[in-house]
Amino acid sequence: MENHILLHLAIIIFFSKILGAIARKLKQPPVVGMLLLGIILGPTIFHFIEPDEVINWIAKVGVLFLLFEAGLETNIKQIKQDSKQALLPALGGILLPFSLGFLLIYFVTHNISQALIVGVIFTATSVSVSVMTLLDLGKLKGIEGRCIVNSAIIDDIVGILLLTFIFGLTSGAGESGPNFTISIIKIIGFFIVAFLIGIFILQPFFLNLKKILLDNVVISLAIAVVLLYSWLAEMAGLAAITGAYFAGLFLGQTHHKHAVHMGITDIGKSFFVDVFFVSIGLQFNLFEIEAAPIFLILFILFAIFGKMIGSGIGARLTKFDAVRSFRIGTGMIPRGEVALIVANMALAKGVISTDILSATILLVIVSALLTPLLLKFGFVKLQKSSF
Repeated sequence: MENHILLHLAIIIFFSKILGAIARKLKQPPVVGMLLLGIILGPTIFHFIEPDEVINWIAKVGVLFLLFEAGLETNIKQIKQDSKQALLPALGGILLPFSLGFLLIYFVTHNISQALIVGVIFTATSVSVSVMTLLDLGKLKGIEGRCIVNSAIIDDIVGILLLTFIFGLTSGAGESGPNFTISIIKIIGFFIVAFLIGIFILQPFFLNLKKILLDNVVISLAIAVVLLYSWLAEMAGLAAITGAYFAGLFLGQTHHKHAVHMGITDIGKSFFVDVFFVSIGLQFNLFEIEAAPIFLILFILFAIFGKMIGSGIGARLTKFDAVRSFRIGTGMIPRGEVALIVANMALAKGVISTDILSATILLVIVSALLTPLLLKFGFVKLQKSSF
C-alpha cells in the first residue's frame, strides 16, 4: 500500500475538488462532498484507500490550518458590538444541546468522558451552510442573518474552550488528586503563556515586519506560529487545535490579517484540509455500524432540535418575535468542521467509539441537507418584514 501513497493523494485532491464543487452547486457545503468521497473510497464502498501514517499526518496539519483560520476570522470588536443580540441565542444553543448530548450518551454508556465529548459535538455550529442559504435568499445582512453568524462564532469559541478543558481533564481521568491539580495548572498555564506571547511578542513582531525586511515571509512565519502554539497546547496536555485557534486569534489583530488569511487558505484548502475531511470517511465502514438505529435517530434528533429550540428560546428572550426566533434557531442547526474535528480527535485518543464518529458524520450530512429547507420555509412561507 505504501507504494501507492502518491496515487492515493492525487485521487483524494482531484475528486475532493470535484465533489466539493458539485456540493456547492446543490447549495450544500463542500465538506459534505469530501465526506462522501471518503465513504466511497474507504471500506464502506470500494475499500480503495486506507488512512496510513502519511494521510493521518497531512490530516492533522489540515485541522490546525482550519482552526487557525477560524481564529483569524474571529472579529472580537464585531462580537462585542453584536453580542447583546447574539449572546442569549448562542447560550441557548450551547446549554440545551450540550445537556441533551450528555444525557443521551450517559444513559446509553454510563461513561462521563464520552458523554462530555458528545455534549461538545452537539454545541458546535457550522455557519457555512446557513450563510450560503442566507446569501441565496438575500437575507445575510438582515437582523436574523447577523444574529445567526455572531451566535455561531460565540458557540465555536465556547465549544473550543469546553473541548480544551474536557480533553485536559479526561486525559487525567482516574488520576490521583495531585495529578488532577497539575492538569488544571497546565491548562491555566497554557492560557497565560499563550496570552503573554501573543500580546507582547507576536503582535509587535508582526506589526514591525516591514522594518526588519521580513514582510515577504509573513505566511511562513504565520505557519511557524501555528505549529509553535499547537505544540505548546499539546505540552500542556490540551488539544493542538486550541493552540492553533489562539494563534489565529492573536495574528487576526494585526494588519497582516488579510495576507495571512489568504495565504493560509490557499495552502490549507488546496491540500491539507481536503485530506482531513476525506480521511474521516476512510476510517470506518458505514455498513458495520454496531449502534442501534434508534440510537442514531435519537442522536440526530437531539442534536437538531436541541440547537433549534435552545437558540430559538434564546432569541425569544432577546425580544425577537416567534418568526424571527424560528429563523435564528433554524440557522443554528448545521454541524460541520468543529463537530467532525472533536469527534475525530476523541476517537484518536480512545475517548469515544467509532459508532459516535459515524453518528456525527450522519448528523453533519442530515443537518446540512435539512437547514436550507427550513431556512427557506422560515423566510419565504413565514413572511415578515425585517428591521
